[in-house]
Amino acid sequence: MQGMNKSVALLLLFAFALSGCSSFSKTGRQQRAYEKYVRKSSITRVKQQSRFRSGKPQMPSQPMEPSGPVETMETGPQAIPTDG
Repeated sequence: MQGMNKSVALLLLFAFALSGCSSFSKTGRQQRAYEKYVRKSSITRVKQQSRFRSGKPQMPSQPMEPSGPVETMETGPQAIPTDG
């Protein structure tokens, strides 16, 4: 049993030491992180572009004319002046 454990341990050590296991190396991790970043940023960019296309406000066909002064009238109970 101990001999088998040693051989499995040596086999794993040998497999990790090979340069063929590039996914465990520093550059392999960096490449995976960069691919994830590119994927995420491209998805975000597509979402933003579709949001801008659908929510784009339309310019009015004719310019709005400035309105004159606005008078407001209040309706309701008002204070009655008293002579005192």
